Amino acid sequence: MPPHRLEKDTRLLQDESTYFAYSFLPGTLFVALLWLIHLLSFLTGADLAWLGVLPRRFFGLIGVLTGPLIHSDLLHLLSNSFPLVLVSGFILLLQGRKAERVFVLVYVLSGLLNWVIGRAGYHVGASGVVYGLVGFLLFNGFLRQHRGAMAVSLAVLFLYSGLFYGLFPAAERVSWEGHLAGLLAGLVAAVVYGDTRKAAQAPPALAPGLVQRHLSHTIGPHYQHMLISYEIKGTGTGTSSFTYTYNPATGVAQAPTKCSGLASKQAKRF
Repeated sequence: MPPHRLEKDTRLLQDESTYFAYSFLPGTLFVALLWLIHLLSFLTGADLAWLGVLPRRFFGLIGVLTGPLIHSDLLHLLSNSFPLVLVSGFILLLQGRKAERVFVLVYVLSGLLNWVIGRAGYHVGASGVVYGLVGFLLFNGFLRQHRGAMAVSLAVLFLYSGLFYGLFPAAERVSWEGHLAGLLAGLVAAVVYGDTRKAAQAPPALAPGLVQRHLSHTIGPHYQHMLISYEIKGTGTGTSSFTYTYNPATGVAQAPTKCSGLASKQAKRF
């Protein structure tokens, strides 16, 4: 193999590995922010629970933006940290520029839905965001009907199947409403931003007939091939019929053979 080909392949692999690594950077920075807020709360002894979502209270709407940043204890924060980095990285890796809009929609909509359906009390933690991102990956794979996206959906379903237990009332201090709101937000994000277009179908092949492909040098290179249908009038007093056999492999008509076929006309038609 030529040396320049090896250098090109090596450079492509390095670019792909770099892009893969950077895909998990935004989620890591967001989790770092969560840890910084929790550390400052612990060092100062401040109770930030009042910044959570307070359902059906106007002042509680502030929790839509600040609630996911606050966690009740260290275990709560740990349970959300790794899933946030992993799932957000996969979304950025698969969706590219759409990932930012997916994250914003899930972040805001999960909080709003929790504000509508939640129990009275402050709801804090990024669990709703986690459920929303996981739900996006899960629903997006089935909506796209794409093998790669389906594989990611099944992997997410296998790795985080335990999360679905959080959708039902269990412990008093667990906001199952926030989990359900996040999953619904993920479904909405998959419908809005998920690519549900199927692969374009191949155009139908031309039917065999008196079709000859001509090449024109008077127009642009993208429009040089024109399909012209024509009929030939025989010489003399009588008329003759010819049949041209169309060859799909070459795109041209083969040499005519004398047989009963299309009747000739009085003039050539182009």
